Amino acid sequence: MKKILPFILCLCLLALSGCSDRVELQDLAIITAAAIDRLEDGKTRISIQIFIPRSITSGQSGEDPSLGSTFVREGIGDNLANAVSMLQINVPRKLFWGQCKIYIFGNKQAKSGIRDAIDFLARHPSPRGTSFLYVSEGEAKQILTLVPPLERYSGEALRKLTVDERGLITTLRDVDMGLMGESESVSMPYIKTLVSKEKGRKPHETIPVINGTAIFKKDRMVGVLNLKDTRGLLWLKDDVRRSTISIKPKGEDGAITLTPTLGEMKVSPQIKDGRWMMNVSIDIEGDIVQNETHLNLMNVEVMMKLTKEYEAALKERVTQTIEKLQQEFKTDVIDFGRRFHQKYPKEWRKVSGKWDEKFPEIEVKFTVNAKVRRPGYIGPPAALPRDEVKN
Repeated sequence: MKKILPFILCLCLLALSGCSDRVELQDLAIITAAAIDRLEDGKTRISIQIFIPRSITSGQSGEDPSLGSTFVREGIGDNLANAVSMLQINVPRKLFWGQCKIYIFGNKQAKSGIRDAIDFLARHPSPRGTSFLYVSEGEAKQILTLVPPLERYSGEALRKLTVDERGLITTLRDVDMGLMGESESVSMPYIKTLVSKEKGRKPHETIPVINGTAIFKKDRMVGVLNLKDTRGLLWLKDDVRRSTISIKPKGEDGAITLTPTLGEMKVSPQIKDGRWMMNVSIDIEGDIVQNETHLNLMNVEVMMKLTKEYEAALKERVTQTIEKLQQEFKTDVIDFGRRFHQKYPKEWRKVSGKWDEKFPEIEVKFTVNAKVRRPGYIGPPAALPRDEVKN
């Protein structure tokens, strides 16, 4: 037995995996962002932004910063899978998708449908479920060619804009789950190229910016919310970010600007006498960041009136957003369907196949409770004579 044991151990060692399938770093093409466009002939084009490693290691002087630290390659095919296959032919190194955190759909692709593309991205083992998804105002490819003044490449600039809470965050996992959910609808950040007016700067030396929210019914884009309505959408999604809202008190020429700091949104679906209702309660706190009026913000009565007007302004904004979703787009991207399904499963089964028709009929009631916590370091407006201050 002692003589056989070493022989058995040697056989076991042969079964262990080695490094025969390893790929060295210098043999990889690291993808930082990808853009998916639909062409005039119906084919799919995928463009990728590939990082140039030497751009951060060379340190050579005299290099043109407008050249950027990435380059763009593309592949065209009958579908996304075929386009990716053709893409590899145009790149001498093995494509590495592990660092690709940005996927952008062109406007035409978004309107024609993204389900097949999402199927490929969700099914393929390389794309991350936490990758950010966007819709471009025009062709998605042109976003990849931009050279930001501060960041190394446009994909990094877009990622930082998203992470720094400037707008809606939508991941690949969110879209995959949303298209399979009760409403079969999703929303994505809508981006465009910032037009630079600086003299001497080339047109491509700029950044992509978030300009609203693309609304998808099923897998097709049906419209875009502007930035103001996007803020209301974020509140409806219980996602209060640092933003500003200006209130113009009655009898005043100027405005008072507040920044929401804390917030919580609660929804309660209700079916009564055949009427489908959604009760939405929003609790929010805010700080005053600017006072253009003559009001003394240290006065308790002034602050009480301001709080009421703050509540009214917030209610108006979220009401405007829900009206657009119900009447203009007829698309539920705020998960009302899921909440009714959870609370009223029997009633839901009767309308699940025609939720697009039922959603616009939902009665939405808003309750907003606001608190203005901090008026700032000063009460009266700065540099205003005392006799002009209103208490």
